[in-house]
Amino acid sequence: MPVNPEEITRKHRLALIIIAFAAFMASLDSTIVNISLPTIASSFDVDISIVSWVVLAYLLVLAGLLLVFGKLGDLKGFRRIFIAGFVLFTIGSLLCGVSVTIYELIAFRAVQGIGGAALEALAPAMILLYLPPSRRGWALGILATVVSLGIAAGPILGGFITEYLSWHWIFLINVPVGIIAVLLAARYLPHDVPSGSPSGFDTAGAMLILMALITLLFPLNQGLEFGWTSAPILTSIFASAVLWVLFFVHEHRCRAPLVDMRLFSSRNYLLGNAAGFLLMAVYNGLIFLLPFFLENVQGRSTEIAGLLLAIPAVAMILVGPVSGALSDRYGSRLPTTCVALIAAAAFFFFTRFSATTGLPVIIGTMLLIGFAIGLFFPPNMSQILGAGQKEGEGVASSVMMTVRNTGSVFGVAIFGTIVVQVVVGMMAYRHVITASPAVLSAGFSIAFSFGVVLCLAVAVISSVNTGKRTH
Repeated sequence: MPVNPEEITRKHRLALIIIAFAAFMASLDSTIVNISLPTIASSFDVDISIVSWVVLAYLLVLAGLLLVFGKLGDLKGFRRIFIAGFVLFTIGSLLCGVSVTIYELIAFRAVQGIGGAALEALAPAMILLYLPPSRRGWALGILATVVSLGIAAGPILGGFITEYLSWHWIFLINVPVGIIAVLLAARYLPHDVPSGSPSGFDTAGAMLILMALITLLFPLNQGLEFGWTSAPILTSIFASAVLWVLFFVHEHRCRAPLVDMRLFSSRNYLLGNAAGFLLMAVYNGLIFLLPFFLENVQGRSTEIAGLLLAIPAVAMILVGPVSGALSDRYGSRLPTTCVALIAAAAFFFFTRFSATTGLPVIIGTMLLIGFAIGLFFPPNMSQILGAGQKEGEGVASSVMMTVRNTGSVFGVAIFGTIVVQVVVGMMAYRHVITASPAVLSAGFSIAFSFGVVLCLAVAVISSVNTGKRTH
């Protein structure tokens, strides 16, 4: 049951530690795999378009189920769903670690993503439930810092594990830690009373949005492999369009919808989410491609590449407080617009990278994009939540996180497809990972140029978004 609003006990501190640790593991696993993708691709002798689904499977399920687990937490109780999610996350990690084919690994990453969605969806709500009102801001700040630390630690830890053990251990290391965490959660997390009724869960909406995302991402990722005008690709695009229409129609008519579509009647809410979607796509597309550039083009070790990939996340942690102060002083529109232009400049520098680019330039550019991303999202969140309906801020927040995770999926799919398209167009052989450094550099340069365009689009969108509440 919720705590006394005037005190925080040892048991509640333990609950905060368990919740924060779960958020850390979920964020860690969203980045720890990227650094090992070239090694995994070589291990299974598959191309970038196939190995990208090791990341996409996790992100796609995560994006598709955040709202579902938020609703299930209301219906069944946060503690029950949270522990079940932790158990599933741990089982998925074990199965990933013992996978013997790339397709098994992809399937088990989806299982891991189901558990991760439960952890990510419920962690903030559980802090609001379990912690005294006077300490909630402090606790949410700890949660945000822990998530950033997980994102930063992923590439470093993944690089060392892959270099000195094997890629299997980036998953297997979760198993003993997960078992201990589940036992602690069962022992120390307070019980809560469900607040909803079984009739309130929108099963049809949950299935429609998940299938709409899958059928949209399949042609983006596999269009080159099958042919853009082939029957599977055209059928998938058509099915996705139909499923999105059905989802929006269903949500408008459903008595207890998964998403309150009235949120999107706010122009500023819509624009803020569009800007966040695009910048998440740009950033995750970059983080997906950089391991291949650093290892396959520059020939750096997995260990060094992991350290370099941690730089943007460290920069984000450093500028978080600064971003909040800037937003308080100048509002949201000016900071988000200026920072999007800085991100565009960083991506322009990325387009100039080659096999001979030195470490100082790489480190400086990584710091620049990290500062840009870290400075952008706090005022962008203020724009989005400030434009939503006052009585539905919890729903507005859940939709925002779903949009951002979906943006992450799109970034990986689109940036990977661009590189494959360019490389295959320049050579007869279809295996991207065996292409020469010069050919790979050309593909990365065009993908990063696309990133410049998207960042400029974010700047334009942010500049016309007042961030004022419209309801």
